[in-house]
Amino acid sequence: MTTTPSLQTPIDHALDGLREQFTGHVVDITHEPNGDAVVVVHDVHVGDQYEPSFTWFGFRISTAYPNADIYPHYIGRVVRRDGNAHGSAVQQVEWQNREALQLSRRSNGWSPRRDTASLKAAKVLAWFAGQ
Repeated sequence: MTTTPSLQTPIDHALDGLREQFTGHVVDITHEPNGDAVVVVHDVHVGDQYEPSFTWFGFRISTAYPNADIYPHYIGRVVRRDGNAHGSAVQQVEWQNREALQLSRRSNGWSPRRDTASLKAAKVLAWFAGQ
């Protein structure tokens, strides 16, 4: 019996992992003409210290994946309940026609053997929730 080799690209594998990671969430994926994929995950919990505490979370996976970091990430514009400003790694921007906060968390030493889109998403969300 012969098997057919997988025709999935690295981006396809990343998208499968993200769909699994965010089971129960709506995950919108837009395939760009250049081969990139734009991902928006809805109703993600970003921490009870924010208002609202649930928002969307998005990022772009470039055609260079897995040899390139996924950077930056974005969330809806949330505010801190304590009235404090966001840190210097958080900027107000517009992304994909949405008002957003850009979360600048570059992965120094990104390794395609170790790092994945799912792992990076989890790290960025954990970092933001800890602010």
